[in-house]
Amino acid sequence: MIRRIILSLLFILLAGTLSSQDKTFTPGGFIRGGAWFSTGDYGNDVNAALGDVSLTLTATDNLSYKGFADLRVRMGQQFGENTNSLELREAWGMYYNKYLSLSLGKKIIKWGKTDIFTPLQRFTPFDFTYHSPAFEDKDIGNIAGELVLTPSPFVKLSAVATPFWYPSVLITAPLDLPGNITLNIPEGLRTGNGYYSAGFRADFMLHALDAGLQWYHGPDLMPGLSLTEADFTNPLNPLISISGVPYIINQAGFDFEAVTGPIVMRGTLAYSRPVKEKTGNEEIPFPQVEWVAGFDWTPGGVRMTFEYSGKKVLDFYESPYPPLIGTEIDMNELAALFSTPGFDPVEYIRMQTEAFGRLYNNQMHEYYHMAGLRFEGDLMYGRLTPSLTTMYNFTSKDFMVMPAIKFKPSDGLTLTAGMDYYKGTKGGLYDIIDEFMNTVFLAVQVDF
Repeated sequence: MIRRIILSLLFILLAGTLSSQDKTFTPGGFIRGGAWFSTGDYGNDVNAALGDVSLTLTATDNLSYKGFADLRVRMGQQFGENTNSLELREAWGMYYNKYLSLSLGKKIIKWGKTDIFTPLQRFTPFDFTYHSPAFEDKDIGNIAGELVLTPSPFVKLSAVATPFWYPSVLITAPLDLPGNITLNIPEGLRTGNGYYSAGFRADFMLHALDAGLQWYHGPDLMPGLSLTEADFTNPLNPLISISGVPYIINQAGFDFEAVTGPIVMRGTLAYSRPVKEKTGNEEIPFPQVEWVAGFDWTPGGVRMTFEYSGKKVLDFYESPYPPLIGTEIDMNELAALFSTPGFDPVEYIRMQTEAFGRLYNNQMHEYYHMAGLRFEGDLMYGRLTPSLTTMYNFTSKDFMVMPAIKFKPSDGLTLTAGMDYYKGTKGGLYDIIDEFMNTVFLAVQVDF
C-alpha cells in the first residue's frame, strides 16, 4: 500500500515539473458513492455499498508527448466482505508524431469495431464482479507497449505486446460451494514462461468503409479450470480442488464498419485455436469460429445498437457428465457409477470440471446464437440519459437486462439508478449467478 502511494506521489511530482516547464497539466477525477440491493435469493439484502475516488492526471505538450494516469481508491463492502483498495487503473506515457505513436505503461487497449460482442478484444481484462454505475469501469488496465504506424491517411498499423498474464476476474468468488470443493481463481498480474502476448492489426480507412485485419498470440484473458486435487478417501465426500490456469491461443480476425446514412453497419469474423491439444487437458477449450453482425442507428436523441453473434465450436463432442458446479448431486446415480466395473472417479471429476469450463465459455453446444440490444437516450439537453442493455442467448436460454437512468441536476453532479437482472435455465450459467448478481442500485457522483 505504501509503495503504491509513493509511486502515485512521484507521478504527481513529475506532472508538476512538466507544468512548470510551460507544458499542459490537467488534473481531474470524481467522488462517487453507491449502494446495490439484492433482488435475488442472496443472503445479504445489501449486496454492496461502496465509495470510490478517482484522481486523473494528464500531461502533454500538444505536440509530441502525452501522459495519463488514473488512481482509484475504493472502500466499502461487496458480497458480504469488506473491500479496501488503492490501484493505478491506468498510468502510461506516449510519444507521437505525424507518422507514429509509441506508448508504454498500464493502459486500457480495445481492439475491434463491434460494441456488445467483442471477440477481437484481447488485451484488456474484464472484472465481471465489479459493481459500478459505469459499465466501462469493469475494464482493467494491462501492462503493455503499443506502437501505431500511420504511413498514409488510409492505413494504420498497430502492434501491442504484454510481458505478463493479467486474467479477467470470473464470477466465482461469491459462489456458495460445497465444503469439499475449493476454487483457486487467479487475479492480478501473473508472471511465467509463455505468459507474454503479442498482437498485430492493420486498419484500412476507405470511403465510408473501415476494415481491419488482426492476429493475436498469447494467453486467453479467461482462465481455464484445471483439476488439481481429487482425494477419494471418503468416496461420498471427496476433497476436490480446482485452479484457474492460463492457456495459450492463436487468433485471426477480420472486422469492418460501414456508414450508410444514419445507420452504421458493423461485422466481425474471428477464428481461435488453443496451442495445446484439448485431449486430456480439461482447462483447454475447443477451437471455435465466431461471427458478429450489427448496426448503430441514431434517430434524433436516441441511439440504438443491435448485434447478433454466432459461434461454431470445432472438434466438438458432447460432455459425458454435467458440470461440477451448478447441478445437484443424484446420490443414486453416483452410487451406480461407483459400482460400475472400471469406473475412474478422478476422470469423472475431471470431466465435470471440463464441463463447468465449457459452460462458462459457451461450449456446451456445437452452435451458439445470441443477440444484444442497447438503447441510449439524450434528453433535456443531455441532463437526462436513460439506457437499456439486454442480451439473450438463444442456445443456452441465458437472459440479461440492465436498465439505467442518469440525471444531471447541475454541472459536475450525476445521479444514477438502475438494475442488473440475470435469468437462465436450471443449471445454466445465469441460473448459477443470478442469486448474487441480481440487484437494483443507486449512485451519486461528483466530478471535478
